[in-house]
Amino acid sequence: MSSAQPNPEENVISLQGISRNFLTALQRQYDMLAFTLAGIRTADPKAYEYYSSVSRVMPAPGAHLNHEQMVAYARGLLLRTSINDLLALSAECMNQCHLLCTLIQLRGRNQNSQPDIDKVIGEKQEAFVHMKLQQKFNELEQSFSIVCDLEDGIFSIATALRVLARGGLVTNDDLSPDGALTLEFKSMQKTDDENTSSPQGIKTKLVDTQRTFRPGETLDLTDEELLSLNITVAKFLDGLFRSVDAYGREQLGTQS
Repeated sequence: MSSAQPNPEENVISLQGISRNFLTALQRQYDMLAFTLAGIRTADPKAYEYYSSVSRVMPAPGAHLNHEQMVAYARGLLLRTSINDLLALSAECMNQCHLLCTLIQLRGRNQNSQPDIDKVIGEKQEAFVHMKLQQKFNELEQSFSIVCDLEDGIFSIATALRVLARGGLVTNDDLSPDGALTLEFKSMQKTDDENTSSPQGIKTKLVDTQRTFRPGETLDLTDEELLSLNITVAKFLDGLFRSVDAYGREQLGTQS
C-alpha cells in the first residue's frame, strides 16, 4: 500500500497543488484498502493452495501458513501497513504545508530566487522535516498560527502504529492519564436529518467515534474502523488546508 504517494511533479508549490496531490493519494490509499479487505474476505482456500504449490517447491515448507492462518497474517499486515502509510502521508502533507507557509512568510509575492532568503527557507524546511510529530504541530501553530483540527486523531494513529510495531499488545506505557488507550475516528452514520446526505443519496452525517483499549488487550480494528481512519485523515487534511489558506489570505490578501 506504500505506493499511494503524492505526485512529486509540481513545478510551482501551491495550496491547490498540495491539496490535489494529497487527497488523490489518500483516495488511492482508501481504494487499495477497500480492495484488499474485499480480497481477504473473499479469498478462496483452493486458489490459495493452488498458487502455494504451483512452483512445485517452497522456500521453507515447515513455515507454510494454511489458509486460515494466512487470512489472519494478511489482516494484521494490512492493519500495520495501512496505519503506517496514513501517518506518513499526514506528516508529509504537514511538511509541504510548512514549506508553502515559509515561502509566503519570507518571500511574500516575490517569486524570484534570492540566495540569502532561499538559504533560510531551506534551513527552516530541513529542520521541520526532521521534527517529531508534536514538534511539527507546535511549529505550525507558533510560526503561522496554523491550528490543526483532529490533532488528537493523528496522535491516535501514531500511538496505534507504535503498539502494532511492538506486537499489538497494549501496555501501561501506551495509556493516557485516564488509564486507557483511546483511538479517535471520524465515521459516517445514517441520520434522519434532511439536510445531510451522501453522494449515493443516503442520509448521513460525520460523527466522532472512539475505541478504548486497556493494558493487556490486543489492539485490533474492525474493517469499518480501519476505513474510518482514512476518513479521519481526510478530515484532518481538510482542516489543515483551510488553516493554511487563511494564513495565505492574511499575508497576501488573496487565495494562497
